[in-house]
Amino acid sequence: MPEKLEKELNEALDYAMQYMEEVTGKAASQEELARALKKYFVLNEIKAYIEMERNG
Repeated sequence: MPEKLEKELNEALDYAMQYMEEVTGKAASQEELARALKKYFVLNEIKAYIEMERNG
């Protein structure tokens, strides 16, 4: 596992937090976002998307 998050991943996390603010009126906290990212449904969606990208 990398010691430091790459720029793209930091930008994606910032985007997710900003998106929450846009749609709910309040930005997600880092703790809220971390909990959401650990959920099975979210992980499964990320896996499916990455597999789709890899397979073209």
